[in-house]
Amino acid sequence: MILLICSGIGGGAWLLWGELQGAPAKFPFTGQVLFNGKPVTTGSIMTERVGDKFDAALGFLDSEGRFSLETNGDPGASEGTHKVIISSMAPGFPPRPLVPAIYVDLKSTSLTLEVTSDPSKNTIVFELEGELPEAPAAPAGGPGGGGPPGGGPPSGGPANGDAPAAAPETPAQPQEPKPE
Repeated sequence: MILLICSGIGGGAWLLWGELQGAPAKFPFTGQVLFNGKPVTTGSIMTERVGDKFDAALGFLDSEGRFSLETNGDPGASEGTHKVIISSMAPGFPPRPLVPAIYVDLKSTSLTLEVTSDPSKNTIVFELEGELPEAPAAPAGGPGGGGPPGGGPPSGGPANGDAPAAAPETPAQPQEPKPE
């Protein structure tokens, strides 16, 4: 019990010390992403500062493949070296990757950028190369995979665009005349 209390006090003091130190300064950083010489026009770039997996920045790609990094919605990124991943998928189902898979995972990416306090140095052009992975096959039953095995109609519905089955006929019941 005493160990638990001491751990809580120590952890709280460590968090307070971090708050007193303040968040690291953020510096504007811009760039562009090209794949085989052409702009990547959809998706995002995400960074993780080396040595601090909780210090990350994000930028969205525009119609020219350009981005500006932000941290928690504020412009800029922390000073230092950042590992970079780029995520870009074509719309549709299933989504089709628009950049090679190596650039989408922090464990496999070779991309880095260096954020400095000198704004004139805070720009980069990533020139991606490689082969695109095959798009995954759509699951049976369409989006959501909710259909039965083989992609047929769910529980007795029409197959292959056939007209809906007619409702079974119920014999008419004789009606008693209403008194007037």
